[in-house]
Amino acid sequence: MARLCGSCCGLLIFSAMVVGGLAAGNPVERIILRALAGLPLGFMLGALVGWIGLQVVRDQLDRSMGDDAASSDTTNEPGTTTAGAQPQ
Repeated sequence: MARLCGSCCGLLIFSAMVVGGLAAGNPVERIILRALAGLPLGFMLGALVGWIGLQVVRDQLDRSMGDDAASSDTTNEPGTTTAGAQPQ
């Protein structure tokens, strides 16, 4: 997930710098140099954001799995009923 997000952000920044440079009327050499400098920086920024997102998702999965394990405790104490069961 982190590499995919980094790749997308790097290419997005690269293309935005090319379009912005063309719109500003800059020479091609300057546009390409700036876009090539922005590509790895965009990748690193996107990879960082993707890694943070991955950690958030993993943390939420761990928490939800822990809640499921605690709620599926099947020990029946005297005087308690399970969901949907009728007391005898």
